[in-house]
Amino acid sequence: MVVAQPIPAARVEPKPIVGFRIRGDTKTRDRIAPYLSHREIGDIVSSADLPEIEQAFVSSELFEKVTITLEDAPGGYLVIATVVDKHSWIVAPTVFALPGRKSFGLGFAENNLFGLNQKLLLYGQYGDRDSLLFATYLVPQVRGTPLTLRADIYTFQRIAQEYANPPDDATDATVARESTTTYLGGGFLLGWRFAWWCNFDLRLRGAKVSFEDAFDPANPDVALPLPEKNGWDVSTQARLTLDARHYRFGVSWGGYFQIIGDTTIPGLDDYDYSSVVVRAYYAWRLFREHQFELRATGGLARHLPFHEELTLGSVVDLRGYATDRFRGDTRGLFRAEYSVPITKWRFFAFRAIGFWDTGYMAFRNPRETDRAYLPNQREGVSYWRNDVGAGIRVYVKAIVLPLLGLDVGYGIEARSPEVFFQLGLTDF
Repeated sequence: MVVAQPIPAARVEPKPIVGFRIRGDTKTRDRIAPYLSHREIGDIVSSADLPEIEQAFVSSELFEKVTITLEDAPGGYLVIATVVDKHSWIVAPTVFALPGRKSFGLGFAENNLFGLNQKLLLYGQYGDRDSLLFATYLVPQVRGTPLTLRADIYTFQRIAQEYANPPDDATDATVARESTTTYLGGGFLLGWRFAWWCNFDLRLRGAKVSFEDAFDPANPDVALPLPEKNGWDVSTQARLTLDARHYRFGVSWGGYFQIIGDTTIPGLDDYDYSSVVVRAYYAWRLFREHQFELRATGGLARHLPFHEELTLGSVVDLRGYATDRFRGDTRGLFRAEYSVPITKWRFFAFRAIGFWDTGYMAFRNPRETDRAYLPNQREGVSYWRNDVGAGIRVYVKAIVLPLLGLDVGYGIEARSPEVFFQLGLTDF
């Protein structure tokens, strides 16, 4: 049995870590403390490291309050985390009012399952254009090892809109074709954590995809060719993530880089495509509670089927344009966003943001067969669009996720605004 003795605050003598303890109003178990602290048994530590360890715990988004101390023990120090848990689970309705589409849903999210930092999300949504059912279970650390596991089920039925997008008229928002896509899929992921900021994983996924009811919205009685053939979409995804960001109650800072490669499996798949997507973010924490973030995203693909095409226009990329306004296989996106605190009231925190988004989209490597492209969905046609705007976010301190977001983006070339509202499990 290890008997620990508290250390005076001024003492800074470096010694190895011999153990971890998590105390306080918490269900979090001691065995995930190394993962949360970004430290391992045997690492040399002193009281000079305490602020960094405390920030690592806070960045997990599991705790309202964190205090880190060291206690003497045979052979070194015990790292003691005295914490107060955030409310780790939530059952909440969702309401989405996006350009041209509305939906509502119900979700359950648990961010610290079994006190082991495991994640469980169950979500169902019904909408006038998007209905879906999604479930995922994530184990970020399997029995104290760097191994990561995830299983997920993802199904949706979506009424997709394809815009005419005449290259010589950026204000034209005519929808040239609507069709219904049904996607029944799932996947399994294995990953390895090389460092707290470096992860690599492989995912096998498969789905049955079908298309129906294609027509011209201007003449609903006139049937149009389906955008794509029905089939099986089976692929492997390889992903490298470098994430050195820190989080503190709605504010993040640090760098993030991710590259994802996706390629289909011959003999199991009907679509034969591949893609690479790269994301790079960097955020600065200013004046304690301000945040300035830059984001860049690039995508390049060959022979994408309709349901996998890259898109621009949504709350996560080009906020001055309707959802999926532009489609293609070559995409670039850049975003600058500044976030400031407005006020705090009881357990709510209100923040305001201002942003500029710019995006590029084109078809460079289209499918040679089975994809029924519209006239402007061809090689040589490209789009570069910009928007500016502002929004608000509402956080609840005792809950992990932001619960409300409202963005108003003005499409500069389109000369019109778009409004994105999300309540519940937000996706900004």
